[in-house]
Amino acid sequence: MIADEIDYVSSMMDKAAEAEKKLYFFSAIPGTIQRVFNLEYDSDLVYLQVILQNTYTALTQRLHAVKSGDMVVPLSDIQLKHLIALVVELSDKIKNDESLDATLKKFGILAYSTTGNGYYLLQKGLLELKE
Repeated sequence: MIADEIDYVSSMMDKAAEAEKKLYFFSAIPGTIQRVFNLEYDSDLVYLQVILQNTYTALTQRLHAVKSGDMVVPLSDIQLKHLIALVVELSDKIKNDESLDATLKKFGILAYSTTGNGYYLLQKGLLELKE
């Protein structure tokens, strides 16, 4: 069920032109996971939900800051493309019953890239986001 929902979300994110719509669709994933663990508790699902919710919050806050005129740390197309690629990777890992740890780490790094220091590390080439 979670993988099916993630697949739908990734297709809608890919079709959406605006960052706001991409993030809107992305927000469905942590919501779905929370509904599932409300019915069938699993600590791994809580961990997954927390990482995805943090990623959503970081990206949304950066988007709002940019729209408010803070252009020092942008929200780039590369970050949004990376987000979609990670959503697809997450779905594949769930379908194949593989460990999510490496993928969740990538979500954390993506979230960090929206911070001042994260952007600095991107510019310096120490933090990389690959599609």
